Amino acid sequence: MKIITLTTDFGLRDYSVAAVKGALYNKCPNATIVDISHYISPFNILETFYILQNSYMHFPKGSIHIIGVDTERTATKKHLLMSLNGHYFIGADNGIFHLLSENCTNVALYEFDTQPSTPLFPTLYSFTSIAEQIYKETPLNQIGIPIEKCNSVSYFKPEVSTDENFIHGIIIYIDHYGNAVSNISHSLFEETRKGRNFEVIFNLYSFKKIYNNYSEINDDGKMMILFNELNLLQCSIYKSDTRSVGGASSLLGINCLDRVIVQFK
Repeated sequence: MKIITLTTDFGLRDYSVAAVKGALYNKCPNATIVDISHYISPFNILETFYILQNSYMHFPKGSIHIIGVDTERTATKKHLLMSLNGHYFIGADNGIFHLLSENCTNVALYEFDTQPSTPLFPTLYSFTSIAEQIYKETPLNQIGIPIEKCNSVSYFKPEVSTDENFIHGIIIYIDHYGNAVSNISHSLFEETRKGRNFEVIFNLYSFKKIYNNYSEINDDGKMMILFNELNLLQCSIYKSDTRSVGGASSLLGINCLDRVIVQFK
């Protein structure tokens, strides 16, 4: 059984997702097609990376991952196939391959040009054909031309001040519950803290306690911070609901790329 996953910014209102799935079932009739997400913010590569990086590793090796975000082929943005950690990724060279493979050694990159009938929907008319060839176990060097590098993308990494009294991070993702997830990891926090007291600032809101579990606070609607299941520092509202009372993002006015500051005392 081969698994093909889809990560796109198509949403589910239009025909796009259904068309891609139909093409894949025609080309790969025995494949299992899994939706990772179709609600990526339009053209948002960092959000694509966050969702795909934290999900693909839970699939079996040999899985094929189609990335339908910012896919138009240009002179500087080619279409690539990447083999990484036993998985295959198909998409445009918009920085996503750099983010997924950064600091990895078992990476192989291939450029391909399938000459589709229309250049306006490569996820449907190009990427599904590449997935079919992988599905049929065509050697990768027969699918594309090996290349050494992909386009890199700059993004903000947490910074520790020279005196190690501050960590400066940003919000990298707002999830379904309105939780504001930062790029400050538990390991970086503890390595810098060295047992000291701390104050965490999310958009002018101050926190001096980090909870271990959501239920530990046991007070509906109360603000809290904790390290989430990915060990990233996160600001939350206990039992939030973005459809009614709101979540940390809406209630506290926190948005992606907002600064997060940790001060140690």
